[in-house]
Amino acid sequence: MTDRPLIFSAPMISALLAGRKTQTRRILKPQPYPFVTDGRPYWNARGCIGGRISISDAELLRLHRWVVGDRLYVREAWAPLDALTHNDPGTRAFAEKGFYRADQGTVDGEISRWRPSIHMPRWASRLTLLVADIRVQRLQDISQADSEAEGIYERGSVGDGSSHDRWTWQREGWRYATPREAFRELWGLINGPDAWAANPWVAAVSFSVIRSNIDATPLPSPAQGGK
Repeated sequence: MTDRPLIFSAPMISALLAGRKTQTRRILKPQPYPFVTDGRPYWNARGCIGGRISISDAELLRLHRWVVGDRLYVREAWAPLDALTHNDPGTRAFAEKGFYRADQGTVDGEISRWRPSIHMPRWASRLTLLVADIRVQRLQDISQADSEAEGIYERGSVGDGSSHDRWTWQREGWRYATPREAFRELWGLINGPDAWAANPWVAAVSFSVIRSNIDATPLPSPAQGGK
């Protein structure tokens, strides 16, 4: 079991806080690549003992260091308490360790400078994810149900009622006919316009969300994957 940081965008932070997001997909690096020997397909992954594995082999997960029971502390855009530009106790009262850009309670004008998520220290994180399951799959193999678990949700029909586009990941903006279509668009916005078509191998990580700092979160029991 390992503690490690994981970055999320503001819409995905909102989905985590709302309880809508219980999965994330991360591109495997380096990507395994196929070759055939003895009439059977294998996937080469540099660093794997023997140099070849079946894609169903759990060794691929171990190679990429994803383990059930890992604890992930969420990094997001934030600001320390002293970044507040005024001394309003009402605004200050809701922040224990700092301010978080994904929240709606603090506008940009009240913060002197937001700090990017990659620079969030461990002590400032407010969300901890406990890894419950990991699967290796191609990106485009995601199901409708798993797309919802990625934070896609139903907003209802739009326009004059004739549209069937109702799935999205944000408060305002585009909506799509299915959760998978919405996830496809979200993936492209995060990873680039050709990222979906590339169809990379990903680690599909399922987790439970704990709304506390990782150092205030109890270690998982052996039944949960802890050691």
